[in-house]
Amino acid sequence: MNTGSYKGLRIAALALLMTVTAAFNPRPFAQDDEGVNIIVIDPGHGGKDPGNLGTGRYKDREKDVSYDVSVLVKQYIEQYLPDTKAILTRNDNEFVELYQRTVFANRANADLFISIHCNANDSKAAYGTESFVLGMGERDQRLNKTAQLENAARLLEDNWESNYEKLDASNPAAVIALRAYQDAFLEQSISIADEIQNQFESRVKRRNRGVKQQPLAVLRGSTMPAVLVELGFLTNPGEEDFLQSTRGKELLASAVYRAIKSYKLKRESRDAILREESIFDEVFDAALEENSADASAENASEPEIKQVEVAAPAPSNAVYYSVQIAVSRNDLPLLPENFMGLTDVYRTDVYGLYKYFYGKVSSFKEAEALKATATAHYPDAYIVAFEGSKKIDVKEAKKIAP
Repeated sequence: MNTGSYKGLRIAALALLMTVTAAFNPRPFAQDDEGVNIIVIDPGHGGKDPGNLGTGRYKDREKDVSYDVSVLVKQYIEQYLPDTKAILTRNDNEFVELYQRTVFANRANADLFISIHCNANDSKAAYGTESFVLGMGERDQRLNKTAQLENAARLLEDNWESNYEKLDASNPAAVIALRAYQDAFLEQSISIADEIQNQFESRVKRRNRGVKQQPLAVLRGSTMPAVLVELGFLTNPGEEDFLQSTRGKELLASAVYRAIKSYKLKRESRDAILREESIFDEVFDAALEENSADASAENASEPEIKQVEVAAPAPSNAVYYSVQIAVSRNDLPLLPENFMGLTDVYRTDVYGLYKYFYGKVSSFKEAEALKATATAHYPDAYIVAFEGSKKIDVKEAKKIAP
């Protein structure tokens, strides 16, 4: 057996083990003490890697804009979430290898990793924000345009081929290993990515291009939820003006901060009511109102955006409860033998991730009985609530359907 084949078998065996252990991640916000205390903010590119150059009208490149926004995000976290530590992966115009960024986050025992970038496209008309989580699309496992652009930085590194050999999508062992990493934190990564996109759209009035999965080198190997954020297109003159402006950077950074705060509250099982932040809110809300009018004019002629919809149970508008028993990339037939004999199991899917629920009942007391049955087989099963097609907080549901 040659060395390459043996190494491939070792990678495949390790990947198989990781896939089995990560196949079910039933409770993304499980314990009260699962805090988000350390956040690593990664300003994309840097040093000899400028990132994309935009339209050429500004001296600042992607590396500069991403750094400015990252510094602001760090400042907002430290000021308004004093119990949370924010760390940058690079200082000013420093070059850091892609793989070292997640190594840095892992060594810091980070609870969240956010890599901040600016997008580019051959078409000057392309605009809007989008966020990426680690993954490979089911329909096409080749690297897409965004992955090609962001992964290109690895070519500037010494010995880059050995650092990124498992990124090769034509290698079956690499695909399995990447999927194993992806499965481990996929739901949490999607959760923070969704929060960020919602903030960009609702508060900064940017076009929402959605949350996507791609094999991005900077996210590979992270041992925590991780997302790559594209703030907008520097190749679009109008959007470049916004991204290069002080106000634009402040608004985008405040949106990322708010998304982090919302995600942190969910992870720590706190009340969903955000505390008053009068000074901070007044400053940014005033700017947002002004920006809203500008953004509406800018985007008036653009086509409508098709939003990704999450499959949801029950067409009724009534409040009801279910018990979430598992989350997996596996689309299992809804048969009792696949769920420890449980009947009345249904599923939803979003971004290729399947959530499995047990039962639908109209009172919390009945839900507790369902949970007692489910936890005999799924110890981490927990109660969730829906109002029609929308998932809602259990505390709010109990006010309506105790």
